[in-house]
Amino acid sequence: MKTNLNKSFEVPQGTDLVWDHLIDPEKIMDCVPGVSIDEKVGDNHYKGKVGMKFGPMGVQYDADIFYNDIDKENRKIVISGNGVDSKGNGNAEMKMSVDVNDRDEGGVKLDAAMEVTVNGKIAMFGSRLIDTVSNQLFKQFVTNFSKKLADAEAAA
Repeated sequence: MKTNLNKSFEVPQGTDLVWDHLIDPEKIMDCVPGVSIDEKVGDNHYKGKVGMKFGPMGVQYDADIFYNDIDKENRKIVISGNGVDSKGNGNAEMKMSVDVNDRDEGGVKLDAAMEVTVNGKIAMFGSRLIDTVSNQLFKQFVTNFSKKLADAEAAA
């Protein structure tokens, strides 16, 4: 089952600080609920875990995460990931692009487009539940990322 999400949000910090956090998985992945980075495998390739709850069912994926494209000039990154449920109940794939744009009144607007494909038991719950969970995770990510940027700005 495949679902697409397009989201935007704004932060008051400058482009350099936002970009520095976006391209560093150690700084951004802990902003995503249930995601952890375990090791750097190679340039722009990381191994980690992705855990989520879909209604009554939870999943834990052993994941490979790739920074496929880091285009500093155009301020765009493309990240992909794929994972296998640690209990063998399915797999998931994700591809996300993020565009970073300066705002005239200051701060930065981030536009994210994500395509998620889920196979296995989780797919039984349908796209409505997966969209709902994805929206909740995105809201939590925005809150966590915004706080992390504010803390980094205050420390600088």
